[in-house]
Amino acid sequence: MFGMIHRSARDMVLAQFGQSAWDEILKRAELDDGSFISGESYPDAVTLKLITTAAEVANLSVDDTLHAFGEHWVAAAWSGPYATVMTVLGRSLGEALANLDRMHASIQIAMPDADLPQFSIIAEDEHRIEIEYFSNRAGLENFVRGLFRGLMDRFGVKGEVVYAQAPDGARIFTILMAQ
Repeated sequence: MFGMIHRSARDMVLAQFGQSAWDEILKRAELDDGSFISGESYPDAVTLKLITTAAEVANLSVDDTLHAFGEHWVAAAWSGPYATVMTVLGRSLGEALANLDRMHASIQIAMPDADLPQFSIIAEDEHRIEIEYFSNRAGLENFVRGLFRGLMDRFGVKGEVVYAQAPDGARIFTILMAQ
């Protein structure tokens, strides 16, 4: 994953737990804070080590940490240096979900080595949206659930995000909107 993910994780830890927690995470994970360059690609193992160590230090499960980080990522991306990229998503939750691949295509131009996920809306009505998630990475479903929760918050949509793996292996997220 790219260093921008690591830098955002650092920002989340600093905001919620402080510098001493971040220092402890780096020490336990045997990582150097200066090595997280936003546009640089890092092995997924480094990202996983960072997340699992952050979960340990915060005394949270890895799933809860991934979910919280997904929510944080959306808020941080919309207000930080990636805000112009985020505007391509549109002005509503439905537009944002429909434009995720468009946004990733623009990122792919700037970062051709990025291994980005794909999303496909497979069903939609006024109360729910079902999205199929495609990724070469396993184990990030709670991060994606957090991203969707963050998008819901961004657009003022109440409800919940449910994840289920279909019998054929498809990874399906359902956004259930409160009525």
